Amino acid sequence: MSEIFAFDSAEYDQDDAFARYCDLYAAGADVERTGGLFFARVRSWRLDRTLLFVREYGGVRHHRRERVARDGFNHFVLHHVVSGELIGGPEGAAVPIAPGETLLLDTREAMECGAHAVRLITLGVARDAVRAAAGYVDGLHGRKIAAREGALMGAMLRALVEQAPHLPPGAHAAITRTLVDLLSVAINPAGTGARSDFYRLEYVRREVVQRLIEAHLAVRDFSVQDIISETGISRASLYRMFESQGGVAKFIQKRRLQLLRDWLDDRAFDGQSLAELAPLSGFAGESHAGRLFKQAFGVSPGAYRAASIRGAQTPSINLMVRRWVNSLNELS
Repeated sequence: MSEIFAFDSAEYDQDDAFARYCDLYAAGADVERTGGLFFARVRSWRLDRTLLFVREYGGVRHHRRERVARDGFNHFVLHHVVSGELIGGPEGAAVPIAPGETLLLDTREAMECGAHAVRLITLGVARDAVRAAAGYVDGLHGRKIAAREGALMGAMLRALVEQAPHLPPGAHAAITRTLVDLLSVAINPAGTGARSDFYRLEYVRREVVQRLIEAHLAVRDFSVQDIISETGISRASLYRMFESQGGVAKFIQKRRLQLLRDWLDDRAFDGQSLAELAPLSGFAGESHAGRLFKQAFGVSPGAYRAASIRGAQTPSINLMVRRWVNSLNELS
């Protein structure tokens, strides 16, 4: 899996550590100290439209209020408590979440989470994946999943964080699909209805298209018509599947940019210039890739690679935040 960032407050003094932690979370939440010793250790990875975090923290509280209306987040957050106790839920209605229990939160709604000391696994999950699991999304904000109902999902999450550094990109889609199925069992232990089955079928169809796109990212003239010919899915259905990304062509361009960004982050590719990497990721050339890359990520490919190299030697909060924000945007 592609690691987004790693942070450990033990590397700094208390005040500096908290300031850096606030900066790290500034894109998604406001953070405040709650008394007692503050500490935080976070590692995160990017899967297929799913973000995985393993976190330990204490003496701190996160909340989303006014920012909900302005940051445009459109995904769900799932907190599975491994040890300790999380106090979380809708803003003003937080409840204790014990080990083995899981809390589901909608980023479109105000929320809060805090702890004296907790270890948890957090997933950022695309809205359509949650809809595929449950058959609906209304009423899921603040849903607490009991330990018994979420046991299979919890077991997979604990295994996943152990294997995360070793999982190849080709496994990401299957992992996300399995998580969707286990979340479905956790939310609806008695079984799902026709609505959930419909959304899950749509999710699988989209996954088929995404795998086809991934296999042809380097083919510059790969088109929507090629997808229709290969899958038999109609143009109208394809547009509906990728409407939130601005259509299929826009999604293909976005994935090519993400692939190029991943290569610029991978020290194994440092010996290859942008002129060499651009055609391999499906772009007409260096200038074409550079222009679109800067439009998407706000920085030129060369500057991004330089910052990534510096970050590998001395990780910076700014680089961590940029990777996190880019990954969050991919959930929509």
